[in-house]
Amino acid sequence: MRTILIIDDNQDYRLNLLEIFQIESYSTLEARNGLIGLRMIYQHVPDIILCDIDMPVMTGLEVLETVKADIKLSSIPFILNTAHSDDTTRKTAVELGVDLFLIKGIPLEQLLNTISSFFDPSIL
Repeated sequence: MRTILIIDDNQDYRLNLLEIFQIESYSTLEARNGLIGLRMIYQHVPDIILCDIDMPVMTGLEVLETVKADIKLSSIPFILNTAHSDDTTRKTAVELGVDLFLIKGIPLEQLLNTISSFFDPSIL
């Protein structure tokens, strides 16, 4: 079973995603901020990380930078799932090594297909 770590400070959004991914037979982990998320990454080494940007304690960009700088973690697909769509934020994320940049509110089916494609590229 594939494990997805969802890092997002919006509890309702995070719990909704957890429920959806569990229905789709993923193992799920959750964190309410970047620092807790980073600790969970080191503890559990998830198969994929879905992370917000604006969070207290440690931002998603800081988590991304830390993960991609660690040779043991850098191959974990890292998806930023955020309301930020400005070019500067996107550019910074790309420079830090983000695997995918999604804007919150994409259709559920598209999100599920995107996640699945990291495990089975023939899906897209």
